[in-house]
Amino acid sequence: MAGHNPKVKAFLICDQVIRSTDGKFSIIGVFRRVHAPSFPVFHARFGVYMMLGELNGKYDFAIEFVDPGDGQVLGRAELRGIEHARPLEDFENGINLPGLQFTREGTYEVHFLVNGELLHVDTMAAVKVEAPPAPPEAPRE
Repeated sequence: MAGHNPKVKAFLICDQVIRSTDGKFSIIGVFRRVHAPSFPVFHARFGVYMMLGELNGKYDFAIEFVDPGDGQVLGRAELRGIEHARPLEDFENGINLPGLQFTREGTYEVHFLVNGELLHVDTMAAVKVEAPPAPPEAPRE
């Protein structure tokens, strides 16, 4: 039986989440934007770190990267069968996903689902950037 929905205390989009042998989390390369000179563009690595409170029961978690324009799910990762019966003790975890392809410039959503229900939505942007101008040539003598 599933418990009630947890409270999201932290939800960070990053390049990678690492958990050391002593249980500490390292969150590498926190970001909110993917920069590209053209689209589509492939971003090689994604991670999501989460800290949740008030867990008391059994849970299935899912992270979905969604294009809100057409509802297409660009990537999905799951943590299933999480049991946590200490509601006063926060639950931490990280999920690393393979790279994602962004088809267009714009805002994308990151959905966090708990037991199949949407609990939290975050956003990130794919931004077109111009190549920097070439440096001026040195004067010839």
